[in-house]
Amino acid sequence: MIKYKLACKSIYCKKENDFEAWFQNIESYETQKKSGLINCPRCGGSDVIKLLTAPSLNKLSNQDLGNNSENVSANVPKTNQNFEQKIDIKNITTLLRTIKKEIQKNSTYVGNEFVTQARSMKLGKIEEKPIHGHGSKEEIEGLRDEGIEVVNIPWVADDH
Repeated sequence: MIKYKLACKSIYCKKENDFEAWFQNIESYETQKKSGLINCPRCGGSDVIKLLTAPSLNKLSNQDLGNNSENVSANVPKTNQNFEQKIDIKNITTLLRTIKKEIQKNSTYVGNEFVTQARSMKLGKIEEKPIHGHGSKEEIEGLRDEGIEVVNIPWVADDH
């Protein structure tokens, strides 16, 4: 996946900040651009250009991950609101498996104790660390209402 900085050239957005979008590769960007599938998230206009960008070489260490205790730390791409309509399910599944492996490698599985442990970390009752596990929709919304950041990620089956 490649992240590009984009900017809208419409009269409504000329003074607005740029925005980012993720693409499979440069060919995917060009195909979506030619098909009119890339639109400004602010005004919906299609007069969008790709800005010059430098490659990002940031790497998170396990120590960096430990500083964000309430959610599973993973770099999850933000997608353009009008992402390619013909999405290749195999590529999405591959991306989700990669995210899953990073989460498993860099956090502790706490199962159904996720909600309890997230709250306990927030209150300082237990040591802060990256965790992943399960919670009902209502429980997760409750954590968010309490100011605890939680990320829901589809957990796809491993590739065999």
